[in-house]
Amino acid sequence: MPHKRAKSSIRTARKKQVGHDAPVTQNEKDDTPKGFARLLRFKDFKLKKQEKTTQEPKPEKTQPRLTIQPGERMKDFSLRVEREYKGDFVQAVKASKPTSDRKKRNRESRKEKKTAKKRKVEEIYGGRDFDDLQDNVKFGEVADAPPTFQNLPKARGRAKHELEAKQALAKQQSTAKDAAKDTSKQEGYESEEDENMKQLKASHKRKLQAMSAAARKALDNERERAIQLYRAKKGKTNGPFGNGMLSK
Repeated sequence: MPHKRAKSSIRTARKKQVGHDAPVTQNEKDDTPKGFARLLRFKDFKLKKQEKTTQEPKPEKTQPRLTIQPGERMKDFSLRVEREYKGDFVQAVKASKPTSDRKKRNRESRKEKKTAKKRKVEEIYGGRDFDDLQDNVKFGEVADAPPTFQNLPKARGRAKHELEAKQALAKQQSTAKDAAKDTSKQEGYESEEDENMKQLKASHKRKLQAMSAAARKALDNERERAIQLYRAKKGKTNGPFGNGMLSK
């Protein structure tokens, strides 16, 4: 076996044959690592093999002519022929069959979906794949703490448009508030509680408008029931003379 060591007697005989302080041979002068030399030999072998395959033309595959075997039934022979030429038969049917309009439409719709998906990704990320967000880390550099951002990253793509729209909306709202404050100062004083009450009433009104007729009717019935209960409880506490002390 190649991995077995020779006997001790054979090794000592070889050492005596070589001798001490012998001159360096041509093979011993090469200090190339064995692994690297093996890789170079493998590369040369692959290049030679590739040149050989490109130069030699591939022989065309010729299918042998099928013949019935002695003692073979006709049914078995026909099944063997079908199995042998099944791939060719399927390819011929596909080539002869024209593509229907439905398949064409499905193919076009798939292409449109693919392009729309790519366009959406470009809108979100601005057509960039975070290639500009790489850190230049030096060799041996150690991170003792998370990075601190001195400047916030700029918005890009769809996020940039959304940020600009939000800023414009906030600016409009601030100008509207300032105008409302000016008009309130001119007409008279109005506290923040009155403004909050107006907003609350407006929200209740929107909710009532959005409710269905059945839900609105159930809400009215519940309100009437609460009013009747409150009046009954108030009548018991006040008594017939309007004083709770006399009713006791």
